[in-house]
Amino acid sequence: MPELPEVEIIRQSLNKNIKQKKVKKVIVRNRKLRSKIPLSFASFLEGKKIIKVRRFSKYLIFCLSNKTYCLLHLGMSGTVHIVDSNKKNFTTNASFYSYPNLPKKHNHVEIIFKNLKIVYNDPRRFGFFQIIKDFHFLKKRFAKLGPEPFQSKFDLRYMLSFLKGKKKNIKNFLLDQNFVSGIGNIYASEILFLSKIKPNKKAYLIKQKECIKILSNAKKSP
Repeated sequence: MPELPEVEIIRQSLNKNIKQKKVKKVIVRNRKLRSKIPLSFASFLEGKKIIKVRRFSKYLIFCLSNKTYCLLHLGMSGTVHIVDSNKKNFTTNASFYSYPNLPKKHNHVEIIFKNLKIVYNDPRRFGFFQIIKDFHFLKKRFAKLGPEPFQSKFDLRYMLSFLKGKKKNIKNFLLDQNFVSGIGNIYASEILFLSKIKPNKKAYLIKQKECIKILSNAKKSP
C-alpha cells in the first residue's frame, strides 16, 4: 500500500505537471472503486483549473479554481500515471513504487489537460475519489485523523497521553490513523526496528525513553 512518502512523491510530480492547468475532459471507465465515483464527477472537474495539489496523510487533494476540492486515496494498489503527448513516455508512473509504465488494464479514470493527461490505475480497486464542495467540509473530512509524524503536535506529551492505559500493541497504534496519520505497515515496522521495540509490546508498557525513540525514528523514517 502507498504510504505517506510515496503519496508525497506523487503529489510533487502532479503539482509540477498539472498546477495551473485547466481540465479539458474527464473519462470514467469504471465507477466501481472502494466508493462509487459520483455520476457528477466529470462535470465537477471539467473546465476547472488545478490551482495546486496538496496532501494530507495518504490523501491527495486537488484544489480547484472554484474553491472546491477533489480527494484521491490510492488504496492498496493505486498508481497515478502522467502521460505527455509531446513526449515518448518510457516511464509514466508519478511515483517510485509498482510498475513504471502505464498498464493496458485497470485504467479507471483519465483526467485530460492540453497535451497531457493523468491516468488512475488500480487493479484491486480499493482506492477512491471524493468530491468536497468547500474548505469547511475539507477540514471536517480530516478532523478525526491524527497528526502527521512531522507535525509539532506529534510530540512526547501527545504520545504519552494517547498510550496511557492502552492494551493495544504499539505497532497497531502506529498503524492507527486516528493516532498518527500516514504511517503504514512498512514504516511502522522500520520505526520499531530502529527503536529496538518489539511490535507486539503493549502500549501501556512503553516507557518514556522508548516513546522518545519512536518519535525520533517516526520523524525521519517516512
